[in-house]
Amino acid sequence: MLSKAKKKFQMPKWMDCSWRRVPCGKNTCAICGRIAADRRRHIQVGENPDDPEMMFRDVSRNLRETLEMIKKDAARMGIDITNLDDAQEPPEPEAFPFYRKVAAWHKQLSALISGAEMGGDLWLATEAGADVVWYKNTLLAKVYRQLSTRWEKKQGMDYGEEDLVYTARVLKEVVAILKRSLYEVSRVESSQRGGLFLSLVNLGKIEEKIFKL
Repeated sequence: MLSKAKKKFQMPKWMDCSWRRVPCGKNTCAICGRIAADRRRHIQVGENPDDPEMMFRDVSRNLRETLEMIKKDAARMGIDITNLDDAQEPPEPEAFPFYRKVAAWHKQLSALISGAEMGGDLWLATEAGADVVWYKNTLLAKVYRQLSTRWEKKQGMDYGEEDLVYTARVLKEVVAILKRSLYEVSRVESSQRGGLFLSLVNLGKIEEKIFKL
């Protein structure tokens, strides 16, 4: 639970690098510096840094270390968030009806991307295409994050207010990027053109609910 200190904890700016497709890339960044160090370490011992198993292991460890850094930042501000360790595990993603709705949108778009990869469609090589591929996953992950934090609040765990505010901002930015990028790629001549525009329309149908999470 937050202490009665007047200062309010805010997520550090380097947290943005945990979800942006193009992070800052600075070695001094708490996120980017660690990712670069992980890659060097894997390469030095002959491991593939892009192997899914290695990436999952790195992400799990980095999440733990990031939580510790956030705790230290909060402590320096006189804010107690040590009860993060006592948090209950939220339900699995599929337990949330709205997550299933967003997951259906994600599945339809992922199928289009798979078709484009097999057909070598040029829109995938554009900046907008790269954003669509990246941020569709970010949206699904952040929707689950927000639903989980809301669930935790209902269980009486009231430490997550700052996380709710931060994730709400991320969701708004991600939706804006996806809408802009889907519009751009849907204008490129391809066999997925109609499906991409449909993804844009369907995202518009759920965006208000996303913003109200």
